[in-house]
Amino acid sequence: MGQHRRRLAAPRPDRQRARRRVRRARRLRLPVHRTGARVSRRALVTGATGFVGRHLVARLAVDGWQVDALVRAADPRLPPDVALHAIPPDVDGIVDLVGGLAPDVCFHLATAFRGVHVPADIVLMVEANVTFGTMLAEAVTRAGGCRFVNTGTAWQHHDTRPYSPVSLYAATKQAFTDVLVFYAEVEGLDVVTLELTDTYGPGDTRPKLLPVLARAARDGTALELTDGTQLIDLLHVSDAVAALLATADGERDATYGASSGGAISLRELVATFEAASGLTVDARWGVRPSRPREMLRPWMISGPPPGWRAEVSLEDGIRELLAATS
Repeated sequence: MGQHRRRLAAPRPDRQRARRRVRRARRLRLPVHRTGARVSRRALVTGATGFVGRHLVARLAVDGWQVDALVRAADPRLPPDVALHAIPPDVDGIVDLVGGLAPDVCFHLATAFRGVHVPADIVLMVEANVTFGTMLAEAVTRAGGCRFVNTGTAWQHHDTRPYSPVSLYAATKQAFTDVLVFYAEVEGLDVVTLELTDTYGPGDTRPKLLPVLARAARDGTALELTDGTQLIDLLHVSDAVAALLATADGERDATYGASSGGAISLRELVATFEAASGLTVDARWGVRPSRPREMLRPWMISGPPPGWRAEVSLEDGIRELLAATS
């Protein structure tokens, strides 16, 4: 794949740039930082076209970072301040590209998620979750002077064990985390990891539970569910982004965890959704079988990043999600 880049517009006067950031911050409901300071940090982001990635690059741009994104295809939903770079087809190209960009922080969010995989998913998952990340770690190591922010998942810790994967996806995330141990201990890469629970929020097009509940409630469609005893820990995307930024300033070699702090059962989630939305869900309990290794108690084993805590309540998050899709 040849290199493709959407270049940043020519620099504007500080006052115009600050006004533009304020307008974007208000639109995204983000904190406004009213400073005329020039960009001091450069971020390289993978997975920028994904749900959390889009919110991360928007926040970085608002906060005054210079943002580069490694992407497979352009996405009109990304802020115009984000420079897009096509992912090179080989490791040498990735090394050259990252070396030329010289980022201060690399946020690695690119992933291939499958809750339950089929054989045809295996190559894609290993290439996306292990091979690509390894090539990126090599490139960041060679570029030097860059912190590597890795993202893991609570699904790596079934029943709160140090490592017990819920799925093949979780196993590939652990495999890449182990690869990073080599780069940290042998090559001197500055690595820090943030493990996330499930995320939600406005603009989420994934087939996740809350959007499915909202669609079923609005359409009056019956929803076939499990017995509803499994726990769900939903973290609002703005809290996930804040946790990533806090992790970027955390301790070297640390592993942090970002959780809502309020895991609830599926039955409680449906009740909370109905109370917050004023809608009724036609839930058919016990129709679907439970997946292997459902969460029956909170799994997060790592402490939060320094100075971070979840701020958005589930009720407020549900109302925001519904308002964004009305």
